[in-house]
Amino acid sequence: MKKRILSAVLAFLFALGAVSAAFAMDEGDWRVVFGADLTAEEREEVLKLFGLSSTIEQDPARVLTVTISEERFYLDGKVPSDKIGQRSISSIFIRALPEGSGVKVSTHNISYCTAEMYESILATVGITDAEIVVASPRPVSGTAALTGIYKAYESMTGSLISEYIKRAGFEEMLTTWDIAEVIGSDEATEVIIELKKILDVTQTMSDDEVKECIRTIANDNDVVLTEEQVGQILTLGRTLEGLDVEQIRQRALGLANAVSGWQKFADGVSKVFEDIGNFLVGVAEFFANIFNDVFSAFVKSN
Repeated sequence: MKKRILSAVLAFLFALGAVSAAFAMDEGDWRVVFGADLTAEEREEVLKLFGLSSTIEQDPARVLTVTISEERFYLDGKVPSDKIGQRSISSIFIRALPEGSGVKVSTHNISYCTAEMYESILATVGITDAEIVVASPRPVSGTAALTGIYKAYESMTGSLISEYIKRAGFEEMLTTWDIAEVIGSDEATEVIIELKKILDVTQTMSDDEVKECIRTIANDNDVVLTEEQVGQILTLGRTLEGLDVEQIRQRALGLANAVSGWQKFADGVSKVFEDIGNFLVGVAEFFANIFNDVFSAFVKSN
């Protein structure tokens, strides 16, 4: 259950200021970034998935595109070509929310990257307080979308995301993606989040010690990792250690507390409905007993 409610508690998304400060977006500002290879008809379909009208294309400053070459700049040699594809299709809509809102991500026709994966990646990048929709007119991997989010964010803030942070985001995506294909996307995302909580400790550990921590995290989440997967997560951890580790740790811990609080709320709601159900059953039995008594009395009197 805890893994399934991650999308309801997105307050853990944070800015990693030690490498590159996150810049505020103006509340209500928005961008659409289309995959450059969409046809006109497909763009219309994507806009419907975003809940937008085609009239938005009359605002070229807010309507951008991302190309396959921009996508491949980060992914070539790291992802099988069949997963990247030959065209840039996945598209994104992003709208700035009030400060403290967190990030709300939803996806449509995205086959590899889940909303939770995007949320965790955006935490690493430092993009927060935004509503983001990732969509495609047909099932695609969704790799172009992250490049699109980068481009939209830079356009909205007028500031560049450092290449180190961009690559860290992609490394997290690829690591989570690879592991998710074996253990499941929720479980893979949870393992990465748990790793983020202890980066302040892993900084002073040897690789073997960090690997043992990763195995413990996996065991605590009821998943089994291969040694190759443990090595992948170790590499990601070392990359994240080059960012603002304390912010990563604090926000990851904050997420855990939020999940716990939400879990208690959900359990409470469940208990209320259970009690209501038991009450209604009791009422039904009460009237059934009355009916049986009346009917028995009627039979005896006749």
